[in-house]
Amino acid sequence: MGPGERGGLSQPGGHCRKTASHPTDPVEAWEISVKATIFTGGPILTSNPTQPRVEAVLVTGNIIRAVGALDDVRAIAGPDTEIFDLGGSCLLPGFNDNHTHPLSFGQSLSQVDASPRAVTTLHGILEAFRARHAENADGWLLGRGYDDTRLDVQRHPTRDELDTVSADRPILLVRTCGHLGVANSAALALAGIDDTTPDPQGGQIDRDARGRATGLLRETALKLVQGVIPEPSLDDLRRYACAAGQVFRSQGITSVADASVTRPEQLAAYQSLARDGALPMRVYTMHLIDDMLDTLRELGIQTGFGDAWLRIGPAKVFQDGSGGGRTAAMFEPYPDQPENRGITYYDQQELNERFESAHAAGFQLAAHAIGDRAIMMILDAYQHALGNAVTSDHRARIEHCGMCTPAILGKLRDLKVFAAPQPTFVHYLGDSYLRNFTERQLTLAYPLHAYEQEGIPFSLSSDVPVTPCDSMVNLHAAVTRKTQDGDDMAPGQAITMESALRAYTAGGAFGSFEERIKGTLEPGKLADMAVVSHDPTAIDSEAIPEIRVLRTILDGNTVYEA
Repeated sequence: MGPGERGGLSQPGGHCRKTASHPTDPVEAWEISVKATIFTGGPILTSNPTQPRVEAVLVTGNIIRAVGALDDVRAIAGPDTEIFDLGGSCLLPGFNDNHTHPLSFGQSLSQVDASPRAVTTLHGILEAFRARHAENADGWLLGRGYDDTRLDVQRHPTRDELDTVSADRPILLVRTCGHLGVANSAALALAGIDDTTPDPQGGQIDRDARGRATGLLRETALKLVQGVIPEPSLDDLRRYACAAGQVFRSQGITSVADASVTRPEQLAAYQSLARDGALPMRVYTMHLIDDMLDTLRELGIQTGFGDAWLRIGPAKVFQDGSGGGRTAAMFEPYPDQPENRGITYYDQQELNERFESAHAAGFQLAAHAIGDRAIMMILDAYQHALGNAVTSDHRARIEHCGMCTPAILGKLRDLKVFAAPQPTFVHYLGDSYLRNFTERQLTLAYPLHAYEQEGIPFSLSSDVPVTPCDSMVNLHAAVTRKTQDGDDMAPGQAITMESALRAYTAGGAFGSFEERIKGTLEPGKLADMAVVSHDPTAIDSEAIPEIRVLRTILDGNTVYEA
């Protein structure tokens, strides 16, 4: 399928006839006879370094036909072309949140919100669960988003405290990072966890001084409980994707990468929405190797299969945990925890085998790695798996790629690995990082400036629901490196707004091999755009969070208006 097609259906506003033979051929090869609009009357930032600012953009149907000086664009446009006056607001390419979890995000919107933005006390969290329990007494009680470092008690809740809500109904409260969670006694029992249950590989069941399970589960131990929660139906998954999509659109986000597809039903939900013309954003999917590789390989599906709405992406592993939860795998122990160097999911041989298999099956490679020890293990595994192909345009990715060292940066550069960091972590989680890591370790934490200096390609993303997908917070954190409490986290790794915008648009398209069809405002590319209240490059950095998304345009259609 071509860039403008969705499952062979004609798009709103006109009909597209395919004349190109390759799914990512330039869109000039399409014959289009539809409504045309010129956007002008305000700053227009293209994310194209060879033509960063223009006066006007001509959109025909779902395709950008021309950009440049207003008179030149007018000369190309037909007599019936409409003029959209920006009125001084700023036109940008649509944002690409290059690492998200749309389905779990959409699901979380109907769960108990335990995030610091909603509640700051343990009592408040328990009361929120009690209120939800009173509303509906059936099934699991699920909550998401607590941050022990921002709770009044400065610790994790316990199973006994959740039992005060209900000792019989299973309850699971997941930490903001998604790598730790607290289960009540009923949930532990359903998962078969008692005081004698051994820690699973890549996980930990926390116990008190008497050896009793506290309810806190880390990494793969959390999956023991999550594995007994009933799976959502296809209709549920469709609903979650649509709920998440409405939030993405309100933030000017037109494309996302789903970083954790674990079930065929999840892919089926996206596909059914795309078929129905109802997918609310473009999606690039990452598939966990242990869960999905065999299924996709048997079908002959490889990275790149799909179209501009839904495309198969990398095969992925999780190798460690979170920096805020102190499970990221580090070479040195965490301050004041001399026995804790984080958690790894696989040993080196297991990583090598998984990536070798995925690469042979035709997949881009990806891995969750935050700690420096985990990142280096992934780089070694990539080098092993890619072999002679290490010099090819493989775009193997490291998701988060957080705690770097000079040696890691050199290897990222030499192996041509793509980094997918989250500046939102600096804002929302940075204060816990300042407590959990040394000043020396933080010097190259989520090092955007170092990536840029070393020529390491990178994108911006939010990892929502780990942190909110607030586009302006993302940009603000990238250029200021300020935490929620106003402290600096590795300020030397700040980048310019121009660089941040390119990473948040063109960078994401590059990470999914789609830079030929989206990511910049250029002729022949998809008309995915955002209109924001101010030019982000022309205001004081402290005012960036005040910028509002006024309009989101996806595939040439307005899909959000403030």
